[in-house]
Amino acid sequence: MRRDRRATSLPLLFLGVATAIGVAPQLSSGAGDALAGLMITLAFAVIWAVFRFRTARAGVGRGTGFGVASLLGLFLMLTIVGLVALVYAGPFLIFGVGLLVAAVWQRNAFLPVWAVVIGGIGVFEGFFGITNRLPVSLWAQWEHPAIYLILALMTILAGIAAWLRENHAT
Repeated sequence: MRRDRRATSLPLLFLGVATAIGVAPQLSSGAGDALAGLMITLAFAVIWAVFRFRTARAGVGRGTGFGVASLLGLFLMLTIVGLVALVYAGPFLIFGVGLLVAAVWQRNAFLPVWAVVIGGIGVFEGFFGITNRLPVSLWAQWEHPAIYLILALMTILAGIAAWLRENHAT
């Protein structure tokens, strides 16, 4: 099997965009993290489908790890234990653990690092680890989702950087 040139950029771009779409409504309405968790789970399923299609068509890529990540997201979204974990840890629990599982299955060197760093910061903020360190006079309802949005945008930028690196690797 040939090496997939989009093994890093494609997942980062899809996950970053899906996370941003899921988090953006929270900035104005203060809605919960369920939409972001659902969007991240759907992104894993779409990534899996794209890689499966590309494998069948061109013989490049493996989508197995992303299928497992989407099933993990479904488990967390549909079970009591998973919902309790998501209420406390936030949607980046799905992002971090799912991307870590997929990266290990894909044998990708960069994705596990990104999963631990961004997933870890996101879970830390899920417990309000960053916003609780701000002075009370500066705290606003939009800061928590804004931090999530910044993490999503960082993921998109990492995807763009990986895409540029992959295109220059020819």
